[in-house]
Amino acid sequence: MDIGVCLPIPARGGPGQAEDFAAAARRAEELGFESVWASDDPASRASAPDAVTALSAAAVATTRIRVGYGVPTVSAEEADHLAERLAHLQSRSDGRVLLRVGAGGSYDEGGEGDVGVAGDVGDAERGERTDRGLERLRGLLAESYAAGGGVGSALVSRVPWPPCLIGGRSDASLRRAARHHGWFPDLASAADLAGARPRLNALAAASHGITQPTMSTAVPVALHPTGAGERHAPSAGHLLSHYGDDVERAAALLIRAEPPEAAEVIVAYARAGVDRLVLRFPVADWRTQYELAAQAAQLARSALPLRSTATAGNQTGCGGWARVTLDVERRRGSGAGEGAGTYSFVNPLGADHLEDEFAAALEEGVREGLAGEARTVRVHRAWVHAVDANESVFRRAGREAVTKALAAERAGTER
Repeated sequence: MDIGVCLPIPARGGPGQAEDFAAAARRAEELGFESVWASDDPASRASAPDAVTALSAAAVATTRIRVGYGVPTVSAEEADHLAERLAHLQSRSDGRVLLRVGAGGSYDEGGEGDVGVAGDVGDAERGERTDRGLERLRGLLAESYAAGGGVGSALVSRVPWPPCLIGGRSDASLRRAARHHGWFPDLASAADLAGARPRLNALAAASHGITQPTMSTAVPVALHPTGAGERHAPSAGHLLSHYGDDVERAAALLIRAEPPEAAEVIVAYARAGVDRLVLRFPVADWRTQYELAAQAAQLARSALPLRSTATAGNQTGCGGWARVTLDVERRRGSGAGEGAGTYSFVNPLGADHLEDEFAAALEEGVREGLAGEARTVRVHRAWVHAVDANESVFRRAGREAVTKALAAERAGTER
């Protein structure tokens, strides 16, 4: 599971400088986080530095880490302005942008809880506005126009469309997330997400044949060093104030713990099928919080399987191809009945399971890749081209994915 962190943007007009955002992004990259995030939310950050300012500083100060830009809603009327901001970020970051689009409304209504956003607009109309806005936004990013605002701005041509992660928890939001291949509800527990995963998978399979879109969420975090006691944790009041009317829900999900306990929460989200967990920290203490979160992430990785993806076959449509992601459990030692050469192969895709012949071919490839290792291998994600898929490509994909995972483990790296 990828772990991202929010940039230290102060709420309600606090001081925030470009050098602070750059320093935070550089440290996040050094600590191995996947992404840094900032959101445009006028209800909670009036007069604060906007997200594009913060993320632009982060982008130019780093080379690898992704920059996540959150917006409450998108409408066709707002698409022009948003396209300009996205083009600016894509140019500054060399295509490292992630876009998260909220749904507006409250949690009780099945919306996203973006306080003060489109409060007088019904869910259906808000959804239609979002769909029209995203369609126009995608079209604008394929055109040439001045990015950055004002006369003399640099011309940006055909800016890549970033991965689009859809907020909201209603059926309409899930359908939209399935179409865009990414879901990002805010303030969701691991149990909530594990329960929603089958529905999301089914919607994606029905619309585009994609078994499993990505799933992300964000949680508030206030960590304290091991052995220091909870009294040394930073105050979470300012952090929770970001959530407005949803402060009670945020408080219930707040990770207020030492790194080992936080690692257990991270593991729970990973096992629920979450692909990305974004951590929000008290602004004043971001340096310590980043360090402690990195410790928790490392502890979590040591308890989780290695995840490996392999693509096999011919993508031209002549020979068929398959893309699978496998979780390979770490060696736990040989228990009773676990001699060399034994293994378990688990295909827990539920209603979206592979056809028997493909699953058998994949298992055969897994067995070849294990070469006698006693492991458990789980299918995390599988993609099938229904017309061209054949058993040989699944066998090859399984073998390559396991071989890569074992090689990464032996080299002491994480995937």
